[in-house]
Amino acid sequence: MATTIDAPDGIHSTIEQLQGELPGLESRKQELEQELAAVAQRLEAVRTAVESLKTLSTTTTTAAATSGAPKTAGRKKTGTTAQRPASRTAKKAAPRAKAAGKAGKKKAAPAKRAKGLTEGIVEILSKAKSAMKAGEINQALGRPETAGQIEAVRGTLERLVKAAQARRTGRGLYEAAQG
Repeated sequence: MATTIDAPDGIHSTIEQLQGELPGLESRKQELEQELAAVAQRLEAVRTAVESLKTLSTTTTTAAATSGAPKTAGRKKTGTTAQRPASRTAKKAAPRAKAAGKAGKKKAAPAKRAKGLTEGIVEILSKAKSAMKAGEINQALGRPETAGQIEAVRGTLERLVKAAQARRTGRGLYEAAQG
């Protein structure tokens, strides 16, 4: 009979333990979902950059091929380039190509991100039930929680306030503009 009395107590304590574990699990689930969203966003940005670079590479190669004869045709070779070992010439050309590739990346990605960031912030503020902080908005966007990312959100929020698309309700608190 002693085991019958202990069984309900054991079940109740197990229920309490499991209920105590629920908030932590739900919190972890949210963190993982946000991390997944950030990874998906980064994946899309990298794919876009790769496609842009491929297009740039194809365009550059096509332009060089259609320009006709090489630039040295018709000119007398002075011996400087012809006598250089191929490795030295390649070493000089590699940094330039690398710099051109980096410049192409930097120009393509920010425009898309800035537009997406602004639209994302406006959408989150319009769906929010109360005023939000920049860090909360950054988190809701699924962006990495670094000071730089949060400052970018804060700067965008300030621009939205100036453009009357958002309003500041208190120190560091923002909500969608009414209208």
